[in-house]
Amino acid sequence: MASSATPNADAEAAQSLVRRPSFMACLAAIRAPELYRNFAIHIFVMFPAAMVMCWLGTKVDAAVGLGPLLEPAVRVPAGLSLIGAGGFWVWYVYGYLFLAGGGSPGTHVDGGPVAMVDTGPYTMIRHPSVLGKLAGVIGLGIIWGSPSFLAFFVPVLLVYSLVTNRYLQERFCEERFGPRYAAYRERVPMLLPRPAGMARWLRDEAALAEADAELPPPVEAQPPGVWSEFRWYLLGLAGLISLFAGIWWAVS
Repeated sequence: MASSATPNADAEAAQSLVRRPSFMACLAAIRAPELYRNFAIHIFVMFPAAMVMCWLGTKVDAAVGLGPLLEPAVRVPAGLSLIGAGGFWVWYVYGYLFLAGGGSPGTHVDGGPVAMVDTGPYTMIRHPSVLGKLAGVIGLGIIWGSPSFLAFFVPVLLVYSLVTNRYLQERFCEERFGPRYAAYRERVPMLLPRPAGMARWLRDEAALAEADAELPPPVEAQPPGVWSEFRWYLLGLAGLISLFAGIWWAVS
């Protein structure tokens, strides 16, 4: 990929990155347009899609004779707690990636990070935001009280998320960071943390030993096809809604 920035701009961007941003700095990063624009996509696209899926789950429940889980007085605060905890975690890890990597998690917003991040929560697993999103989706299913959504829809959504992360997000990382990202992927699991990774995070260590010895790579042009990542997400959500609607139709 050809660089679209001047050497001075590259140097300034590299100097502006924070290798290990503090917790409060990560939360404050939400004020950056790159982050709140990314969160807006979650709020106005992905959250409504999840609500439709929950509604379809209740329809499947009714068709197969399943009643709602728990009483509303129990499931609403429990679900809201999970949604709040998951949203807070995503807020933190997105802020960390933005400050340490120099770009939004949404490559369609600003082209994505310009430095590979292997510190903080990213020294433990490759996609820490998925944990927060999973908690939020489970919380939403608890509020709706849908056994079908929790037992079947959520695992399908998790598989969808892991597949898109591996073949969309990680493809972008491979294009931008090359062999260094391949070494990172070999050492750090995608979603389930290992004791060694948790220990690295507690000790504030990088996943790759040479992390602090290397400067971030130059700021580069947005790779071809990055906008297609967002289009694939939209197509995937539409496909999942169609799948769950088909299940409702089949059992009705």
